Amino acid sequence: MGCCVHRSCPMLPDTWNENECNSRSLEDDFQQATLHVMVMYNGPCTHVALRLYCKKEGAIFWDPAGGFANDKVYVNPENQEFNFDGSGNPDSIRLNDVIIKSVPSINQYLVWRKFIDTHAAEIFEFIIPQDEAEELWTILRNGTKRSHPKGAFHTKAVGGTCGLSIAKFLHRFADDIVEVKTVFYPHNLAKQLYKQNPERVIIYRDEKLYYYIPPEREDKRLLSKKTKL
Repeated sequence: MGCCVHRSCPMLPDTWNENECNSRSLEDDFQQATLHVMVMYNGPCTHVALRLYCKKEGAIFWDPAGGFANDKVYVNPENQEFNFDGSGNPDSIRLNDVIIKSVPSINQYLVWRKFIDTHAAEIFEFIIPQDEAEELWTILRNGTKRSHPKGAFHTKAVGGTCGLSIAKFLHRFADDIVEVKTVFYPHNLAKQLYKQNPERVIIYRDEKLYYYIPPEREDKRLLSKKTKL
């Protein structure tokens, strides 16, 4: 399924408060650009995927060295039908590890992760400017050449390098959103993302959904409520 072997516990800080999460809140807000970085835990195996939504282009899903959807090269040239083997949505197509057709929502992806016995996931949510989302969308869809100010980039990843691939991408192209070092293991990326003031972190654990807000954001919300009163 394309994974990195390491520890299997989410990196959630003990000081963050738990809230019940309605799955409908994970659907796209068509007026809001959002970046989600997802760290999945499946026994000793961990995996990272990234989902980006912007108003102009819609959603794009990067699943480096992952197993969701069939690769475009496996389409049957005679009838253009998939040789579907249970790898996510049979209508989805991946090209260079990017889902380019029938992009899954977060809820759809979590259903598939449940199917392959993923017991926990950390989903980091960042609200970002539309213009920056459009730029990142283009980079993920088309890659970059050497002439790009930040050099050449492509999304195709070698098995076991999902965490490294996404950490490199965030470090190079999303440094205005998050400041992370290039790390190999997914759990080390998760540790860094907790310190980047996400809008919230959604936790999927044993088929239940919760969300956590960084203490500094939660304090501001409480202060805002008191001010209104």
